[in-house]
Amino acid sequence: MTSTNDRRETEAAAGSETPGVFGPGGWARVRSRLRYGTSLRLKLIAPALVISCLVVGALFWFAFASLHSSIQSIYEQRARSVAALISKSIQEKDYILYYSDELDADIRKLLSRYESIVGITVIGATARGLVTVASTDPTAVGRLASEEEAERYESMSDVAVESVHSARRNFLRAVHPITSGIEKAGVVVVDMSLDEQAGYVRGLSWAFGVAAVAGFLLLGGLLHLVLTVLVTQPVRRLARAAVAITQRDYSIDIASTLRRTPGTPVRDEVCQLEDGFHFMSKVIQTHEQELRKLVLLDAVTGLYNVAHFQGQLGIELGKGRRYRHPTSLLVVDIGGLSDLDAADADRVRVRTANFLLSGLRRVDTVFRIGSDRMAALLPVTPLEGAWVAADRLRVYSADVVSQFGFPVSLTVTSMGWEPDGDASADVILHQLSAEKEDSPE
Repeated sequence: MTSTNDRRETEAAAGSETPGVFGPGGWARVRSRLRYGTSLRLKLIAPALVISCLVVGALFWFAFASLHSSIQSIYEQRARSVAALISKSIQEKDYILYYSDELDADIRKLLSRYESIVGITVIGATARGLVTVASTDPTAVGRLASEEEAERYESMSDVAVESVHSARRNFLRAVHPITSGIEKAGVVVVDMSLDEQAGYVRGLSWAFGVAAVAGFLLLGGLLHLVLTVLVTQPVRRLARAAVAITQRDYSIDIASTLRRTPGTPVRDEVCQLEDGFHFMSKVIQTHEQELRKLVLLDAVTGLYNVAHFQGQLGIELGKGRRYRHPTSLLVVDIGGLSDLDAADADRVRVRTANFLLSGLRRVDTVFRIGSDRMAALLPVTPLEGAWVAADRLRVYSADVVSQFGFPVSLTVTSMGWEPDGDASADVILHQLSAEKEDSPE
């Protein structure tokens, strides 16, 4: 089994250019940032605040609309009452169409009595039709009502109220019929200002606005507190513990500050997850300690060591010759470790090891074969498959280099052997050692 001459190397380094949001794959990057780049706390709190805003806003809007309708009804009823009183006052006098001077004087008295009244118009029935006989607007006196107005006034049997909107002002207009005995003698039109109503509505708007903001802050604060205590804090403890375990640190404590009384059944899903995580971390620690005793694992990364790599490489090559299937190898070199202190260099090694374990198949075995070199043995995989795996590692290697504030790089080399070759483990190991010595530090 001989090594194929066709090889491919890929490298990803910190500080490489990233396409913009509107470039190829921009929306995918945005979704990835929202899904993976935001905390669980933000994912929970933001929708909770939006929901509380919608709920509080809807409740206060309905309340405001109801009160606004009530205020409008009160003022309409007030306009009806004032129109009825004025109509009654006019009907009690015997001058409806004949003594306009006295009628004008009474209109002025009524205006002084009701401050909200901005206009009074008396329309009387004459031989010519319905004519304005008295009004606070002198230019309207003597005006003949149109056919439409006359038909409306003659058909009235009770007071009618409507809102009138003009360029100068808005007001309520109440029209009350005037009778003389059983005959309809005309109508009185009373215009009432809406300034007072508008003032009440403005005050109501400010009061409801302040109450809505206070209600939103209160409800949002309560939701924030509940979600933080019941969800985000326990999940944050689990996340910190998971990260610590990936760094081979099993000393972190994920226990809640509230201790459980013995005998209390655990029905809370988060508590069950904490208990299960704690148990699994103990099992992993125990198994790793036992494996280290067998001298199979590297103490820093937890990967299989170079001695185990030497044995497994020979075994896989033998299987390839016996069962007629190809075998491939990926070699990953970490650049930039020589400029780092021991702690930072170990952090990079551990992060790279975790990246390889998560990015390859279950049947692929990962080894640490040098200070800054790792290898992945890909059984039953042709060289073309190794190229695909190398390309995938190259794409996602940005997840490794972006974790650090100092420049590091990953170089992935793929190689493969066909079953009819004569390659041996010793030759391949010698080749890898020679490449390592020739490569610049």
